Amino acid sequence: MRLGCLVVPELPLQALRRAVPELADSAFAVAEGEGARARIQAASSKARQLGVRSGQAISEALAFAPGLHVRWLEPALLDDARQAVFDAAYRVSPQVELGESGRAALAWVDADGLSRLWGDDAGTASALWASANRVGFVARAAVGPGKRIAQLAAERGEGVEVVGPEQGRAFVAGLPLTSLTRDADLAETLARWGLRTAGELSALPPDGVGARLGRPGALLHRLCCGEDPEPLRPLVPTERFEEGCHLDHLLVALEGLLFLLRPALERLVERLDCRGFACGGLTLRLQLDPTGEVALPVSLAAPTREVGAMLALCRAVVEAHPPGAPVRGVRLAAEPARVRQQQLGLWDLPTAAPMKLMAAVAQVAAIVGAGGVGRAQLQDSHLFERWESATFQPAPAPTRLPGEPLPEPPPPLAALRLFRPPLPAEVRYGPRGPEALAAPGVNGWVVSWAGPFRLDVGWHGPHVSRDAFDVELSDGAVYRVIHDGTANAFQVVGRYD
Repeated sequence: MRLGCLVVPELPLQALRRAVPELADSAFAVAEGEGARARIQAASSKARQLGVRSGQAISEALAFAPGLHVRWLEPALLDDARQAVFDAAYRVSPQVELGESGRAALAWVDADGLSRLWGDDAGTASALWASANRVGFVARAAVGPGKRIAQLAAERGEGVEVVGPEQGRAFVAGLPLTSLTRDADLAETLARWGLRTAGELSALPPDGVGARLGRPGALLHRLCCGEDPEPLRPLVPTERFEEGCHLDHLLVALEGLLFLLRPALERLVERLDCRGFACGGLTLRLQLDPTGEVALPVSLAAPTREVGAMLALCRAVVEAHPPGAPVRGVRLAAEPARVRQQQLGLWDLPTAAPMKLMAAVAQVAAIVGAGGVGRAQLQDSHLFERWESATFQPAPAPTRLPGEPLPEPPPPLAALRLFRPPLPAEVRYGPRGPEALAAPGVNGWVVSWAGPFRLDVGWHGPHVSRDAFDVELSDGAVYRVIHDGTANAFQVVGRYD
């Protein structure tokens, strides 16, 4: 059994740094508690160099570092960070188990059968490290013969470590027993026996250790011998993708809000990409001061990973629906959408990549608005010009096996290209029908015509009563002309191709 372990140390600190990237190069700390009981929970490396330590009172920490940035971490940001750890591990393997060790977040993955994706064990560990780096974490990764051994290798390594299938016993032999067990009574008993390292305990007979120390002692002895039988307990992945912006001041300007939304959108896109998703929709929640919340849905014309396009749509939504109060917190929730994959055929014509096409649609929607981009779809109506805009989806590419004959071409059809809006027209009408037609850009004598096609519908709604003619002009063009009986006026509604 080969298992990988991803260790993200100081998760509260890294969760705050993900939410507020500008703190990365400064001395900052995460606090917990209220009032006089507030204490430093975790401090950055620069803050520790100035003397800030976990457990200090806020006033004591500020005495050591007057320029220290002290922030309180919201539980939602910590949950987002835990979910991001899962997404980073899921990108490498579909079998993921989450855990915690102190303030560090752990993720174990099944590393068996991943050679086609990542190569050997070193490639799998490197993929775990790189995936965590993509979602904004400084992490360490390792692959070993069990959960505990892989975790120890990751915690004690420099970045990427590998413990071979037969190297488990040699790896743990020099480790102190206090690092292998959390049972204080068991550690004290072993210390009285004069045992300090795993190698010393592994030299004892297993039956005697189990008889004197019970099940905890027997399991520890097996671990010291390089045996790690604890199974992987993979979690069922959830499709929850949310990110927030940590605010220590109130926002009243739109530009400041957009400045904070961009990094949150970038984190969302990275997490969606780790799971193979694109963003199919957004919900922007603005927490107002002093109380209240506004939820603004952001419609996307097509699933996308284009941060700039989504940011432009968020701007348009906020401008159309201003919150009406200062903003003290921001949350973004993404609706995951499957990315359409398309395999190009050797005998098929090249087509646009679906993901690039969706990105282009999203960029256009960011300019004209999501309601201005879509796919025209006819309505089930007696009126031929009634249509609605549906979500744009590219048509599947036609597939043809080698040697398969080409399909029969469809019979020729006359397509009516509608004018938006219809052109007001003047029609010279004689005893046998229309004789001449004049409209903006359309002039000529009527050579032949068909009609009238009379229509009288809409008794349960807007009433429509009109006559339609298909007329061929002297220049060879064929147009559809209607006479509105209600307004007693002619219009050119389209031209036949």
